[in-house]
Amino acid sequence: MTKPDFLPFLMEYPNSILIIEDAESVILDRQLQNSMSTQAVSNLLNISDGLIGDGIRQQIICTFNCNVQSIDPALRREGRLVLDYKFDKLSVENARRLCVQLDIPDHDNDISEPITLAQVYARKTAAQKRSANKDDFDSLATKIERIFEIKRRLSNTCAHLYA
Repeated sequence: MTKPDFLPFLMEYPNSILIIEDAESVILDRQLQNSMSTQAVSNLLNISDGLIGDGIRQQIICTFNCNVQSIDPALRREGRLVLDYKFDKLSVENARRLCVQLDIPDHDNDISEPITLAQVYARKTAAQKRSANKDDFDSLATKIERIFEIKRRLSNTCAHLYA
């Protein structure tokens, strides 16, 4: 966002949406930042409601994990911050429903308190790893069974040759 060719790049895509994930380093109060970060905030302000913003008409979505109060005050001014949505913990019912919907085996009934969306997806990742480990184990067990079958056949063949 601080590179000289960033704004010209955005101008090539009018009426679009700019998504900035983990935007803490871009949106924090300029009084607390270094010069590169202050340039990023200035660029955001120009894009959002400056003359450049009037020309390219872009919407900006920023995701962040910091306190809203630490965002640069100019970005929080009325008319600039259109929507502020906080993703709180999911209720027990919604977390269970999501686990079922995501096919997370046996992880819908053991939720007894509200959890975050990240915690639900951590359960999904863990379930996928367990499934992959089980598949690896099953594959290894099959290979071992084949080795023992080959060994048994060789033993029988050798027994017939020496009988």
